[in-house]
Amino acid sequence: MNRRIADAPATRYARHVPDQSDDATERQLIAQIARRFYLEDDSKVAIARDTGLSRFKVARLLASAREQGIVRIEILEPTTDLPMFSAPLARHLGLHAARVIDSIGSRAEVRAQLGAMGAQYLSERIEPGETFGMSWGRTMVEVARHLPAIEMVTAVQLSGTVREIGPQSPIETIRERIEARGGSAHPIYDPLYVGESAERQRRIAGLNYVLGLFEHLNTAVLSIGSWNPPTTQLRAQIPPILRARLDESQPAAELAGIWLGADGTVMCPEITRQCITVATHHLLNTPEVLVVAGGEDKAEAIAACARSGLITSLVTDRVTAERLLAGKAVRRTALTRPHPPRS
Repeated sequence: MNRRIADAPATRYARHVPDQSDDATERQLIAQIARRFYLEDDSKVAIARDTGLSRFKVARLLASAREQGIVRIEILEPTTDLPMFSAPLARHLGLHAARVIDSIGSRAEVRAQLGAMGAQYLSERIEPGETFGMSWGRTMVEVARHLPAIEMVTAVQLSGTVREIGPQSPIETIRERIEARGGSAHPIYDPLYVGESAERQRRIAGLNYVLGLFEHLNTAVLSIGSWNPPTTQLRAQIPPILRARLDESQPAAELAGIWLGADGTVMCPEITRQCITVATHHLLNTPEVLVVAGGEDKAEAIAACARSGLITSLVTDRVTAERLLAGKAVRRTALTRPHPPRS
């Protein structure tokens, strides 16, 4: 029989102490207390007041909840690197560094996990006072969302907008955090593909200033699109006649409007010149160029970027890493970086 406190005021939970023989009643009380503490953020003091128990009894019941398996605490750490994959992958691709995560869930969830690891990597590399750039893309927005505030940095968008991806700029996402720490943020509002007016557009004062910051990049972070299979969102922005030309050329990768063949060579530069985006020489002169990309369908595109010499580091997921490691080791056959990657 339960012992009830007769003079207690009514509360949302009955004030009672279960008899030790009534296991079901006690487990129900433990579950109620655990729900209030872990899910509703109620304090032990408030729970004790409402149930008529002491704070120490509440603490013991919460401990019992974990011991009995009523409460299971799971900590997911998608930003945990898997060195058994990342170190061999960096060597395999000829990159300065790689991070590999054991991602789980939907494509959107994996994208968020990759973004979190990309942000963690960047936070370890970017120094106060430096200039870093981010291309447009859903993965880049996830990187920006997870990126902590860094003192006195200049953040610049590396490519124009791709509305099919979404209306949010990664640089706009971090603007308040950057400016609150004495830095500055410089988004680009022009579309990535603008056509034959691109050269005239680049001379407009505001945009010209932002593009000039590309000459001073310490770090750049970009996402990758695959042209075949077609995972690049830029495909829908390119006019049909140019899409046909690209389909005929069969690029393996699209990197902020720069198209690369499977061997890493730059393809169709005349189309890139019609885009508002970072140029190959900017990336080659940037000490750290990180790509954040995952999914088996992007494995060939990642390999092409590694062969190009444009990138120095990679954040990807385990499935993609396994696919890349199963292929031939990458040898850079295209562009040469004038300076070694930053240590």
